[in-house]
Amino acid sequence: MYQGFYGSLCIKTQHVGDLTENLEIQNFSEAKKTYQQQRPALLVERINQITAFLPQTKELSGALIEIRRKPPISEADPKLAWRIGAMKTGYLNQHIHRITTQTDVEKLKKSGLEPVKRAVSDLLRQFGILPDTALIDSKKDGIDPDVWLTCFYVLRRTRKTNAENIPKTVVLTIRVNPITAKVELTTPDLFNKQGWVSYPVGLGHLSDEDWNPNSFDESNEEVDDAQKRHEQTQEQRLINKFVAECLHECLNTPITDKNPPRVLFMAEAQNSRKMLNWLQNQNLLTNDPLETLKQHLSQEQINRLWVVRLRVADNGEVPVAIVKDSPGSRTSGVYRWQGVCDDGERSLYLSVRKPLNTEQGTKILQQKQSRLDSGSRQAGKARILEIVLIHHPEIPGDKLARFVHSLRSRWPYFANDVVLPLPFPFAIKAKEYAVSTKDPVESSETDDSNL
Repeated sequence: MYQGFYGSLCIKTQHVGDLTENLEIQNFSEAKKTYQQQRPALLVERINQITAFLPQTKELSGALIEIRRKPPISEADPKLAWRIGAMKTGYLNQHIHRITTQTDVEKLKKSGLEPVKRAVSDLLRQFGILPDTALIDSKKDGIDPDVWLTCFYVLRRTRKTNAENIPKTVVLTIRVNPITAKVELTTPDLFNKQGWVSYPVGLGHLSDEDWNPNSFDESNEEVDDAQKRHEQTQEQRLINKFVAECLHECLNTPITDKNPPRVLFMAEAQNSRKMLNWLQNQNLLTNDPLETLKQHLSQEQINRLWVVRLRVADNGEVPVAIVKDSPGSRTSGVYRWQGVCDDGERSLYLSVRKPLNTEQGTKILQQKQSRLDSGSRQAGKARILEIVLIHHPEIPGDKLARFVHSLRSRWPYFANDVVLPLPFPFAIKAKEYAVSTKDPVESSETDDSNL
């Protein structure tokens, strides 16, 4: 038991026996099923064994689980069973491999330290813990701290999920109080029942969702095009209503006693524009993008709302940017794209960041190296983020763009900046718990590059 300023920490060791053994995948000739066809039943069996074995918790707890190296048959990997089973028993969980490559005791301690530190750090992230530092610096940012930091993110889509035969999109919204650093999550289901919940409680809710394994398959030959369009329009209406209700609740929840709160609402175009279709370029140019939100918010609330659309430089949608007098564009800054959307209300910026420390290793061509040094290495590119200011009353566009750019470097679980600004990484990493035993084996893996 460890006592600290913020409370106490109790650490217990639990031996789990054979529960980290690989799943008993059989050859196709014996089982008459493919590896993937065998996997769901084996996962369910292992999950039941895990939930029966682990001690029940009185409140949400965390577990570091030592697992074996990934087996030659990837479908035999029990990692997903531990993710689901431990969560069902009340444990947020992070997995760590046993360190066996070193025989020297001192070298073993040194080589094993970094993975353990990262595992503990990631477990703290799952609890929504942020450092005790200001997320908004009034002097540096020129912004009062009474601003809710919010983002919208789509995890998976299902077509028909309830008795009313109403199509539903599984989405989530994250909000962060910049003063208390409290991270909260909600989904359409959660918002109707409980409103906003703490981030770890929200992760537990995601693990209980009845996920459709074909949720990414948007083809549906059983209905005609008109029915598809009707379902999509209805789905968009419900999601827009959900977003408006989330914003309404934030705008009515004070952060300080000084001023009514503002809300910074961010969405990534490629992830969200099918559901929030007012984020699409043609709608931004021809329609009032806030028309949908104005149906649920008063004009006074609209005046306290900042709306920003982001777009990651993937698939050629965002132009390549080269910073003058900075070799390899290894700089960090935000630049206004002059002559594009310069109508005062909407402006377009490009946010350029330095590469992550992890990008400066053996796989990336260093600034002082040329193709002659290592022709197989990729050049270290500064990732570009497009920032479109859709609505920003009472704040200059340049100031808001700089603030959004600065939020890229306020994610504490990496040494440098990330692609999308805080609080997006919380939304993206939530996919760790948005899993099902029917998922393909690769779906259980986490890819930090999406951050």
